[in-house]
Amino acid sequence: MAKMSPELQRVVEHLAPGALTRDGFLGAERRALPEILDMDDAAVAGLGSSHEELAGRLADVLDAAMAGLGRDVPIPPRLSAVYTEGMGRIPCPWGDGRIFPKGEVKLTDPATGRTLRLTPLSVHLIAEHGFYQGRGSRYRIEPA
Repeated sequence: MAKMSPELQRVVEHLAPGALTRDGFLGAERRALPEILDMDDAAVAGLGSSHEELAGRLADVLDAAMAGLGRDVPIPPRLSAVYTEGMGRIPCPWGDGRIFPKGEVKLTDPATGRTLRLTPLSVHLIAEHGFYQGRGSRYRIEPA
């Protein structure tokens, strides 16, 4: 497991409920941030993929949904996505100076009813920090 550096401890403080968002980024997670990052790294490696590749696919969905201006957009081969604008902006909890709009995409598989929610920030967190958020978080994206 990665060691908790002072920089990572500051990130943990920003991920907590009430710091940047009401509910925070960790959900009901009991694991320490280094363990979350290590386990998600291993899951991505097990897929034969990279954080950048997965984030790239999610960015394509985000871009298509945002271009739909609130309408349901087909995501081939069988998904659909709709973007809902939110008010305001949110900084990256890693403190890298990046700021993102607060809107979200709801990605749905109509055949199963399963949904996944993602935000511009969540795509950045995956691509740049390998962070898929904590289990139980509204925006947790399992690497698989």
